[in-house]
Parts: sequence; C-alpha cells; structure tokens
Amino acid sequence: MAMGKNKTGIMAAITAAAEASNAPVEDRSRAHRSLPKGTVGSIRAGLGGIQDIDTKLVIPWGPTDRLDPELTAVNNQDEPQSIQELVDSISTNGQQIPVLLRPSSEQDGYFEVIYGRRRILACRKIGISVKALIRTLDDEEALLAKGLENANRAELSFYERARFAQAILEQGYERSAAIQALSVSKNTLSQFERITRLVPLSVGDLIGAAPNSGRPKWMALAIAFEKGQLVESNATEVLNNCDQTISSDDKLEMVLASLTKRGPRERDPKGRIPMTGVVIKGGKNALSVSVKNTGKTKGFSKWLDDHIEDLIKDSFERFQSENR
Repeated sequence: MAMGKNKTGIMAAITAAAEASNAPVEDRSRAHRSLPKGTVGSIRAGLGGIQDIDTKLVIPWGPTDRLDPELTAVNNQDEPQSIQELVDSISTNGQQIPVLLRPSSEQDGYFEVIYGRRRILACRKIGISVKALIRTLDDEEALLAKGLENANRAELSFYERARFAQAILEQGYERSAAIQALSVSKNTLSQFERITRLVPLSVGDLIGAAPNSGRPKWMALAIAFEKGQLVESNATEVLNNCDQTISSDDKLEMVLASLTKRGPRERDPKGRIPMTGVVIKGGKNALSVSVKNTGKTKGFSKWLDDHIEDLIKDSFERFQSENR
C-alpha cells in the first residue's frame, strides 16, 4: 500500500494518541504456544484504544531520530537531562501523550517502538507501564508515522533531523521516503546529507542536539571541515577540554569560535594545489584554475572544459542555497 494513501490514517492515529482516554482492556498477555509469532501482538493491536504495556516488552525499531541513549535493556548511564525532566513530569502529572508501538514479527508478545522512545525510557526508570497505541504498520508506514509525529511536536533540532535523514537513507530507504518522513524539500535533504557527510559523527555526538542552533551554524561547521579549516582531532580536542556542563549549543559555538583562533589557512604563494597538475589561484579581484593536460590530469582538462559551465551553475546554486 502506498505511503501517500496511508498518511490520513496514520495522522488519525497520532491525533488519537493525543486525545484518547485510558480505557481498561482485557488482559491477553499469553497465547497458545501453537499459534504463530506475532499472535499476542496482533491481538493487542486489534483491541484498539490506549493500553498499558510493560516497558520490558518494548524493543527498538528503525532509524533513530535523536541523539539520546538507545532504547536498550539497561540505560542507566549518560541519560540526558531531557529524560530526567520527563521522569519528573510523568511522576507528577502522569503520562499525558501515549507512544505508538507495533507488534514485533520476530519476538512474539513484544512490541517495536515507532515513536515515544524517551517516554518509554522515563516510564521504565519510574517503574511503571507505558501508555501506548498499538497499530499494525509496515516499515514505510511506520517511518511516515515517526516523521509525522516529529513534525507535529517540533521537538527535533536541525542536527537531529539531519542525523534522522542519514539513518533513514543508511537503512536502505529511498530519498523520497526520507523527504516524506521529514516533510522537507529535496534541497533541504541535500543540506542534511552534506552536513552529516562533512561533520564527523564523533564531533556531532560530542556537540549534541544543539536545539537552538539552526542550519547556518551547522553549515558553517560543515564548510570549515570541507575547506580544511578544521579537522576531526582539533574539534574533538576543543570539545573534550571544554566545560562538560555547558549546553550543546554552547559547545557548537566553542568549536566555531576556535576557527578564528587558528587564523586564516596558509596558502602556497604560487597557489593551492588540490591535486598534481591542478593549481588554484585566488586574489582580491579574481579566482583562476589551471589544469595541465599532461600526466595524471591528461584528458581531465578537456573534460573540465566541456563541463565547466554546468559545474559553475551547480556550484552557484549551491552557494545561493547555503547563504539564504
């Protein structure tokens, strides 16, 4: 079934999660052992409404959309402040918004989390069941539901969305699926890809979500890596030596600030040489590129001459998108 046809139904499930009340349901935690895998989950999925699910029965699924700890059996170390805030909120006010689960096809009686991982972690830490809607969804429907919930709650930072896009594509989904799940344009997805390609994951992990930092700052960091103004070891050194209690936004600012301390990149007085046979010379009034038609670059100069107009147009469009 096409994802587009299911968007309304999935949206209704998300709305129901926000509005439905907690109704008592029949306890069907066991099924006859002769029944196939997924039977217990399928029964629970057919009951409808919000159900209380033991958090020990919830297992991870799909692309991760946050930089928080994974949903594993033990999660006592390095829990982010956001989890503790949820623990305090749920302890005081109860769980206000259910999570969305689907029956596991691999482990009978278990459920895969589509969205609401932090709420599950908080309930697990408190020692209570998690309130959940259970739906039978295929992978693409589940991915769309995850993306729609993120879009509606607007909780993911720019960098988390970029990492979410990366995780979606790395799991083999088409770019169209990532675009639909994230509700972004092709151009924005390309920006996400560029940032996750140029900014080392280790650096991104050390910085964190940076919820108040948008595209310009992350793109500035990506360009710094691309131009060689910053390397992974230097960024890691800055982040490891900074006050670990500061916010992730401040950590990103510190890395960007370190660029000015390093000063401008030194250039060969005769020009930059990105590869043998190619020389780039930049001045106040012009930029020139020369390519020798000998050695390793033999033939490349002819190819470049044939394609230079398209390359410049593409580069200019990229320049415009990055400086909007």
